[in-house]
Order: sequence, then structure tokens, then C-alpha cells
Amino acid sequence: MNPLIQEAVIKLAESIQLPERVVHLDENPWVPFDEVEVNCHFKPLRFDLATGMWTYLFKIKANKTLTRHRHTGGSVIGYNIQGEWRYEGRDWVARPGTFLFEPPGDIQTLITGNEEVVTLFILGGALQYFDENDNIIGQDDIFTVMKKYRDYCTEHGLEIREDLMY
Repeated sequence: MNPLIQEAVIKLAESIQLPERVVHLDENPWVPFDEVEVNCHFKPLRFDLATGMWTYLFKIKANKTLTRHRHTGGSVIGYNIQGEWRYEGRDWVARPGTFLFEPPGDIQTLITGNEEVVTLFILGGALQYFDENDNIIGQDDIFTVMKKYRDYCTEHGLEIREDLMY
């Protein structure tokens, strides 16, 4: 009987594939995400330099309304771990255990409830910020978020986890 996958194919895959990555959350710092009034922090888990996607835990203070924003160039996948949040004008609330998928393009305003929020997000593309007149007032992407992480580590004498960038 012929094996489903030939041994030579398995050996080839093993020789070129990326190694496993294991990230212990307690080894990564909470990095301030905002620049002026710090309402949000992130804990980086992966910066995918081939696709422009980044994965992080995102922590938001209780009873906060974040800047209106839009995701472009990629979808958002989220899993809420702690607290509750919603988007203004939507009829759903993300509570612990909520999985969400957001297609790119929608402008939204995130509002947290009475408890600090922690959500796992996987994002791609750019995150654009808007004022009340729908003018773009800022933008983040994998490189700006990675720079925030690297700068924070440098400023606080922490090791930069290069193994998060692959």
C-alpha cells in the first residue's frame, strides 16, 4: 500500500518550514497603544512580516470610547477574554467567550463596559483613525505597532523578542 504522503515530501516540508513558536504571555510586556491619553495597551504575540498581519492581546480601560476607526486591507478576527465591549450603533455586545469576524472597510467606534476589556485580535492591513468629519487623523499597521513594541522595550530596558517577527 502506498502512503498518502511520500516520505520525501515530508522530509522536504520539515527542512523548509518555520519552527514552532511558543509565547508565554507573562514574558511579554503590556505596551501602551495610545500616544496621548493611554486607554489601551497591547501584548504582542506575532508580527507576520510576509502578510502584514499582527496578533496581540488588546487591553482597554473600563468605560472608554475609542477613536472612530476603520480596518483596510484585511479582516479582523477577535476573541473576547475579559469584560464587555460593543460598537456604537450595533445590536451586539462582545462578552467573554465571544468570537468575532470583521470584514475590512467599516468605520466603527468601540465602547467598553464597566470592566477592563482584554481581547485577542488578529489584524491585517491598516487601522485608520477618523475625526467627527470622517477625515483620517492617524493610521497604524504592522510596522507602526511593531515600532511601538520595539521602542517601549528599548526605553524600559526590556529584551526585544525577535522571535515574534516572522
